[in-house]
Amino acid sequence: MAISFDSIGGGSLAEKFRIALAQIGRNILDPNMDPDADRGMTITLKFKPKPTGAIDVHYEVKTKLAGFKKSETTFLIGQDLRTGRIEISEYGNNQPQATAVATSQVDSPLEYDTRNQQTGPIDLRRAAN
Repeated sequence: MAISFDSIGGGSLAEKFRIALAQIGRNILDPNMDPDADRGMTITLKFKPKPTGAIDVHYEVKTKLAGFKKSETTFLIGQDLRTGRIEISEYGNNQPQATAVATSQVDSPLEYDTRNQQTGPIDLRRAAN
């Protein structure tokens, strides 16, 4: 029987090739992956002769896929003057589930004067004096 790519390992090498090719195709079509990155596949066959005249053949298929494309966003950070809580939110994102609020205090929490229960904007220049 002649050896062919499709017959190696009872068809196992050809199946691994098809799986790797599908992975590369999915990676190319994924809008989250870097569209300009090269993808690749390496098929390695290693032949190790035995003293008996037989040859052990080890084979593997490796893929090189693109990573995530670079993205960026802007976070806004502030501190509640009454409670001292640090608040972080994503600028321009009106989805409540996408807004994160850090509720932990800093290492050395500051004391806040909660006696001035002012409504409306706070004049930070006047508050600093």
